[in-house]
Amino acid sequence: MDRLRVAVVGAGAIGTFYGMMLEQAGADVSFVARGATLAAIRRDGLRITGKRTRTIHPLVTDDPAQIDVVDAVLVCTKTFQVAPALEDYSSSLIGPDTVVVTTQNGVATPQVVADIVGRRRTCPGVCREWVKIVEPGVVDDMGGPASIHIGMLDGSQNPIVDEIRSRFESVGVTCPPVADIITELWFKAVNVCAQGAIGAALEATLGELLTCHRDLFVRCVREWIAVGEAHGADFSPDVLAAVFAYFESQEGHLTTSFQRDITAGRASELEAQVGALPGLGDEVGVDTPLNDAFAAVLRAKAARAGH
Repeated sequence: MDRLRVAVVGAGAIGTFYGMMLEQAGADVSFVARGATLAAIRRDGLRITGKRTRTIHPLVTDDPAQIDVVDAVLVCTKTFQVAPALEDYSSSLIGPDTVVVTTQNGVATPQVVADIVGRRRTCPGVCREWVKIVEPGVVDDMGGPASIHIGMLDGSQNPIVDEIRSRFESVGVTCPPVADIITELWFKAVNVCAQGAIGAALEATLGELLTCHRDLFVRCVREWIAVGEAHGADFSPDVLAAVFAYFESQEGHLTTSFQRDITAGRASELEAQVGALPGLGDEVGVDTPLNDAFAAVLRAKAARAGH
């Protein structure tokens, strides 16, 4: 494919990082943004600082009709914004062969997208890189694996997905073929949602969780693993060790974006992450008492912040 046209919906940390990496790989990438972010990108460009330093001046708009139909849409909004965004933008951006790539944490978003655009267009994505917003239009790349796993929800092979993989790999973003994208989604949830839940409840960094609260952290992760397995995730027998090997390989000061949103009193993905686990557990007869408690604590925090 000589020309890969991509629209990134949401120019936050994830959208900026992965959209800019595709642009670096030669894709024609446009961004849908609003408010202060839209104004900042139009004025100063879109910038990454930290591990990677780069500025681009892409087409950015709050009117997707200015972009038109693309090969791939990267949906990089918060989970609670996904359905409204697709309902507003899909008629302008999505054609018969367009692939819609999800990037959110948790396991619910792919079905939300499929309900709107269909399973054959839905491509769950699992992102791994530590990035955060510094200010509108500026994202700090704090390092990490720099990877994204993508695969069609219906298990089909898709030439656009193959092209996206090739483009990412060409600029150093690991994007391997994936046999079971649902297990990948659950494995990421076991990592980031468990860390976010206990980290937000205890207001602790990753390093503090590993050193001061390790036993509690292990119990929290075990609950996520149990629910994932009951829902069909095909984890390896050493999944717990693999999860903590990953945690140990990361820098101790790190926190999840969900945790930072809770701490700052912003609207968060609470109900798509730890808030979703009790219900997912109930569906398969798995109790999650520790995460139930974390969800209750965090709902109280969110309520005090007006959410």
